[in-house]
Amino acid sequence: MKRVFILMPMMLPKLSDRAAAELVEILQQLLACVRHHYEPQVHRWHRSQCSAAPARRNSSLALFDDDPF
Repeated sequence: MKRVFILMPMMLPKLSDRAAAELVEILQQLLACVRHHYEPQVHRWHRSQCSAAPARRNSSLALFDDDPF
């Protein structure tokens, strides 16, 4: 099943310059923690996708070699 992605506009509150800078810093730290925690899994997934890509490519080419009916 293909995932559907819909971008929803966000109504963010007005912040002072300092608050906006601190919020961005917190989000960057959170992202760094998440990346560090899930890095091995992400690398495994990317490796599996790279190794599966040629197999998918070859199977799709085989469809064009088949008779249409």
